[in-house]
Amino acid sequence: MTDLTRLRAVLRGGRRARAGPAAPARATSVDLAALATRLGGGLEDAPLGPCPVVRWWFADDVPYGDRLSRASRAISAEGLRVLCGGTGLYAPWSGVDPTVGLLFFDLETTGLRGGAGTVAFVVGFGCFEGSRFHVWQFVLPSFAGERRLLAAVTAAVARAHTLVTFNGKSFDLPFMEMRWHYHRLDSPLAALRHVDLLHPARRLWGPDTGGLGGLETRVLGVRRQDDVAGFEIPSRYFDYLRSGDPAPLRGVLSHNRLDLASLAVLTGLACELVDGGLDAAGDARQCLGLGRVYECGGRPADAHGCYERAAASTSGAGGSSWRPGDLDVRAQALYRVASARRRQRRHVEAARVWQELLDLGRTPGLVEREALRAQAVHHEHRLRDTGRALTFARRAYAEERTACRRLDAQKRVMRLERRLARETGSVVGCERRCASHRRAKTAQSRETS
Repeated sequence: MTDLTRLRAVLRGGRRARAGPAAPARATSVDLAALATRLGGGLEDAPLGPCPVVRWWFADDVPYGDRLSRASRAISAEGLRVLCGGTGLYAPWSGVDPTVGLLFFDLETTGLRGGAGTVAFVVGFGCFEGSRFHVWQFVLPSFAGERRLLAAVTAAVARAHTLVTFNGKSFDLPFMEMRWHYHRLDSPLAALRHVDLLHPARRLWGPDTGGLGGLETRVLGVRRQDDVAGFEIPSRYFDYLRSGDPAPLRGVLSHNRLDLASLAVLTGLACELVDGGLDAAGDARQCLGLGRVYECGGRPADAHGCYERAAASTSGAGGSSWRPGDLDVRAQALYRVASARRRQRRHVEAARVWQELLDLGRTPGLVEREALRAQAVHHEHRLRDTGRALTFARRAYAEERTACRRLDAQKRVMRLERRLARETGSVVGCERRCASHRRAKTAQSRETS
């Protein structure tokens, strides 16, 4: 059998064909019912025909069981609104359970680079039905069945008002949009609100948490047993295409289910922090992150309160020693407090906070350079203290990194040096005139005497 024939057999979902003219022909169709049964699911009707779907209910005695029940009660409409960037509430949310119509969404694909040859072979959804968490996963039996799977996914998404993903803004949603356009199908995503938990999670629990696995370990204290590594997932699907045996996909489905469950639990924890406010934050770093979430979610007053609390809680008052990272947290908090007061035109208070930031003595970075520029402007234009303004301007020029910023700083330094020279020259001239006048009066008094 030629290479082209074997490739066609693989693309149609058949088993791998052996090379050589004597190789028997393989069936190129997939028994959808048998595939679904071997994966623990069944065939379900869809707009373009039946699709293999695997459904799973998380019980209280399995990992995340009790936490999922708590998350179902913690998720709130206001929490979701803030987490997704402060967009307005939909009318159906008025007085109803916000988990109704809320879908958790995760893909397993044949690669991460995208392109026409990359497909999603597992499309997983999760939702709360009461306090129980329900997962259903669409499985792609072969490349030829992608259009049918996409139509089934469209029908499932049409019942939702909000999608929750992890890094979906950069990958999952653009990827699915591309696949819908590739098959000339209408995308249902434009009408949905989207909560990408990656960015709030990094603000609330630190940028070094990594992916969902890192968050599970650090925040939830859970380590998966016998889980499929992410880099193995594409190869498992290709093994299934070559052999026709769906056994390698069972681990991928389990991995996808756990991702959806942890996504739901973390969403509940994030909503608890948003609704709890300052009192819910565990430490200064989380207080700073909560302020950033509030700021992105359209609640600037709450954000400002978080920043002030973060700056005060790491002040080292009472002779207490600095903990690792406290200086960085306080510098970020002071930067945001000063920026807010500058926007409010409270320039004297902003200058005091900028100076407090500079007094931390950190190695100059982005926030210190902004503080130096702000102090130079404040002393030049508001206090009219050219000498102090020149001192800050020179420090800012020495620390600037980009050519554009260095040019602006150089212009400010040269302008202040010229102004200071004029002011100094005026003072010297005045002193000389006064001294001459005194000498003249002294000589006149001597002549009179």
